[in-house]
Amino acid sequence: MGWTAVPRRPVCSQLARWRLAAAGQCMPCSGSPRLQAESSKLLLGKKHAQTQTTRARKVAVGLPDKPCRTRFAPSPTGYLHLGSLRTALFNFLLARATGGQFILRIEDTDQARFVPDAEKRLMEDLQWAGLAWDEGPDKAGPYGPYRQSQRLSLYDQHIDTLLRDGKAYRCFCPPEDLEAHKREAHNLRLPTAYSGKCRSLSADESDERASKGEPYAVRFKSSTAPALVRDLVYGRFQKTVGEEDFIIRKRDGFPSYHLANVVDDKNMGITHVIRGAEWLTSTPKHVELYDAFGWDHPQFAHVGLLTDMQRQKLSKRHEGVDMSWYRDRLILPAALLNFAVLLGWHKRGSKSEFMTLQDMVDSFSLKFTKGDIIVSLDKLSHLQKEHIRHLIDSETPNEPLLETYLLDPINKVLENAEAVKEAAATDSAPAAEADGIGPDSIGELVPALSGAGPDEAQRRDYILGLLRISSNTPSTDLTRFVGDNRYAFWEIPQPVLVAAISQAVAVKPSAEGVAPTAAATANAAVNQLLACLRREDKASWTPAALKPLVDAWCREVSQPAEGGAKSGSEGFKALRWALLAGQHGPPLAALMCLMGKQETVRRLEAAALVAASEAAAGAVGE
Repeated sequence: MGWTAVPRRPVCSQLARWRLAAAGQCMPCSGSPRLQAESSKLLLGKKHAQTQTTRARKVAVGLPDKPCRTRFAPSPTGYLHLGSLRTALFNFLLARATGGQFILRIEDTDQARFVPDAEKRLMEDLQWAGLAWDEGPDKAGPYGPYRQSQRLSLYDQHIDTLLRDGKAYRCFCPPEDLEAHKREAHNLRLPTAYSGKCRSLSADESDERASKGEPYAVRFKSSTAPALVRDLVYGRFQKTVGEEDFIIRKRDGFPSYHLANVVDDKNMGITHVIRGAEWLTSTPKHVELYDAFGWDHPQFAHVGLLTDMQRQKLSKRHEGVDMSWYRDRLILPAALLNFAVLLGWHKRGSKSEFMTLQDMVDSFSLKFTKGDIIVSLDKLSHLQKEHIRHLIDSETPNEPLLETYLLDPINKVLENAEAVKEAAATDSAPAAEADGIGPDSIGELVPALSGAGPDEAQRRDYILGLLRISSNTPSTDLTRFVGDNRYAFWEIPQPVLVAAISQAVAVKPSAEGVAPTAAATANAAVNQLLACLRREDKASWTPAALKPLVDAWCREVSQPAEGGAKSGSEGFKALRWALLAGQHGPPLAALMCLMGKQETVRRLEAAALVAASEAAAGAVGE
């Protein structure tokens, strides 16, 4: 087993300040337990009462039939990443599924690697994801404080108990000696575990050296027999040899992770610990500490490591690890949670992988996948599209999410493209594209987005309406969505219509075997479509009423295929050319309803003029 270099002792006054801060113990309560519980229920959208039905479901899926207390205990030595988000989510779901409590505890005893803004970022990312905790640094509870640096006196009490009972001892070995021993043993291919040099010190010698101010750490006297761990995922886990005498108080006076973790889980009433499989090998140390104090230990569930496609453990060098990567790319919190929950767990009895947070709570079980889990961001892209579609189609849409993840980014793309277009109109130099949208490829914004100044509600409704009828739900690339649907946002410049005629309009020989020009075909078809549209002046301008009419109009203007049947393909191509310059886009009837009758007629009339002009020019050229 390896050794860890022990940090040097900090300034004494710093440690004293921590101890003084800890003396107050619990933080002032910011609200009653009842108000805190109600707030948590509201965030999930329903109450989680312990009914007979839910008890039966819990038994069926292997959940405890009593409320569970779980915790997420990050260290502020870094920021929240995908693996730690998954850990927090699993613990959150178990607490919510059993009507228990989810606790946030900050394990900030590693002062050597402390990152100043890490705690703030961790809490912000958890709040962004929607994982609300019931007790934590900012939510007082009966077991606070919830920062380990404010609980030092509690750890001292328990370490003193172990020292008094002969279950721990002071270790005066300098860190440099320990490192030298480790290197030598490694070079000789021998075990690097601690030699136990200070274990044999008498109590009198140990006390005397400590009283003289000689720096020391405190080590736990491990058993020579390996501890047995019973894990909910991996079953029985037992090493072939016992643990080394591991450190429980560092030379800087702060407790080790192992000691503080065990003391806090016991004192905070934690019933279940769900964490990554990398901690399984440390769990025998924890079991030994529980046994030394005479405590029952919580249930452990170690979930598989997250790996890349080459089965290498995910690290900071991998794309898509830090939460900022997802937030910067406008991944919906619900989509990321859906993605994370499937990394080692799945909803039983359902082929669909789409889940809201409430769906996860309602179907959660402790049936985790054993072994490493390969992370593929392709699945995240698919889930993002499903959650965007769910957000768009919801009868009671979440307005803040719509604004943040869809409407604001789309408006930003529109503003950028308009700015480049305006600059191009006053500059003789070739204009650069804005987000891939060339200034020459777009006209004026459609009336719903410009004109006399549409109000925000009208603009919002138009963009949201386009998202709803779009056959290609965007994932995160809203710039591409705008570019692919540019003529639903902007009018079509005349040169674009001209250039698109030959590609967008089908040309078939007449009965006499003469093939008209594309412009002539477009001219005839568009004018017939206009006539049909004007004839149905009283038609209801809704997709349901308009679609059969559009189908009929397109068949009417199309030439019969072999056998005499009219497919309507020529009519549809001519209509798509007039409305979208032939680009792919939403269903035409839905698009016409979104644009409105006035804009639809205007586009058909503009297309008819272009087609007539081009047809006449072609005739003269002949």
